[in-house]
Amino acid sequence: MLTVGSLFSGIGGLDLGLERAGMEVRWQVEIDKAAQSVLRRHWPDTALYDDVTALGGDIERVDLICGGFPCQDLSVAGRRAGLAGKRSGLFFEFMRVVGELSPTWVLIENVPGLLSSNGGRDMGTVLGTVAQLGYGWAYRVLDAQYFGVAQRRRRVFIVGCLGDAARAAQVLFEPESCSGDSPPRREAGTRV
Repeated sequence: MLTVGSLFSGIGGLDLGLERAGMEVRWQVEIDKAAQSVLRRHWPDTALYDDVTALGGDIERVDLICGGFPCQDLSVAGRRAGLAGKRSGLFFEFMRVVGELSPTWVLIENVPGLLSSNGGRDMGTVLGTVAQLGYGWAYRVLDAQYFGVAQRRRRVFIVGCLGDAARAAQVLFEPESCSGDSPPRREAGTRV
């Protein structure tokens, strides 16, 4: 069973999905107090930390570190400060933790605005930083409407595997997911 550390956990959406895939969440990091109460309710036996910037290398080592670092500076609806922004710049804390713990796997989730932020250079920075830490990577844009959610919610997913880009690509492009599911049915005239 793979063990998971979750950064920027929110209310545990990624964590729940990884648990349903047979993994065990060993620790979570979330600064928002309301989100922490949800995490404590659903993962009462999981270590919960509140500040990614204070997280040190003494934290339990895990097989996979996941997270969706803050997107406010990347979103096309925001000011587009990119990775230089105060919130989205926390990506570098994510990578600091990954660098200290060297898990076999990394899973990063963010908004599609990451692809165009700073003329695409922010996505290049993300992928370059993942590669500098020794991870082969693959990325893909997935839309939640094709996975049972009743809304369009596109997200960029980046998978990194320590030293092995082919294994990272296998995760995102495994044959069962490539057949394409049809979008949910909607009434005429409804918006997504």
